Amino acid sequence: MQQVVKAVTVCRFLGLVLAFVATGSFGAESSSTVRVCYETWDPYTFRDDAGEMHGIAVELLNTALDELGHVARYEELPFKRCLAEVRAGTADIAMPVIRGRGYLLHSQTVFAHWTLAAIVPQSLAINGPINLNTLNDFSVILISGYQYPENISRWAGSHSDIAEVTYSADGEGLVPFRMLEFGRADVFIEDNFWSAKLIEDHNLPLRVMEPALGSAINVAGYHEELADLRDGVDRVLETRGQAFRDALFMKYTGHPESYFFSQHETTATSTPVLLQNVSGVIGQRAAPNDDFTSSSTR
Repeated sequence: MQQVVKAVTVCRFLGLVLAFVATGSFGAESSSTVRVCYETWDPYTFRDDAGEMHGIAVELLNTALDELGHVARYEELPFKRCLAEVRAGTADIAMPVIRGRGYLLHSQTVFAHWTLAAIVPQSLAINGPINLNTLNDFSVILISGYQYPENISRWAGSHSDIAEVTYSADGEGLVPFRMLEFGRADVFIEDNFWSAKLIEDHNLPLRVMEPALGSAINVAGYHEELADLRDGVDRVLETRGQAFRDALFMKYTGHPESYFFSQHETTATSTPVLLQNVSGVIGQRAAPNDDFTSSSTR
């Protein structure tokens, strides 16, 4: 009888060990669960006050995963950690990201448009239209490790007063904006649409300068062994067509996606982006230069 009890105990112990090993940093998941890490970026990836996920990128991915018989589990992580989790296989997808990292599989589907502008205090003595050279005599904030378009990376490499900061983990990303508000820097270079909304929502004494300084298309970055999943998501979203994408962009921004594509064409000296068509599928684009980045990336 004692031998039987010992055998049962050993089996239970081994079962617990195997369950723990399978858990990883994201927790145990069924085979149909896709683990997605993200950084808050309205209108693409964000949670509402009730904790529900929303955004253009979220709805695109959820639509495809649902048709493929999967469900996404989202976790907000600092961007460097998110990339590390996907690289290690403890997360499946990081999004949105810029293409160019050899350790990720990148989607052909476009999940976000990053259009960078100068955010400045209302009191700063600067008038538009501006370009990067206009900012030469100002202190500038960039996000540590973000993979910026080539023209901005090249300019920042020779600029003498760059402060690299990280976003706070509060899901709002207010740190660099507060730095401008309290006079700790003159300029923050960030997405124009998201910055304008945050400034309005929090009634910040800041303004978004025009025109945009650079732009980049963002995609989904998959773990290197998930080519079938990536291809399946791309295939589903391609069949949905541009009308489906435009409906999402109108829902969250009030503009069709062509409005954001047009900003890639009008940003001065930004990295070239060549597109197959306007259906949210990338043709070819120059891979951004990672030399300037020192920590995390969009």
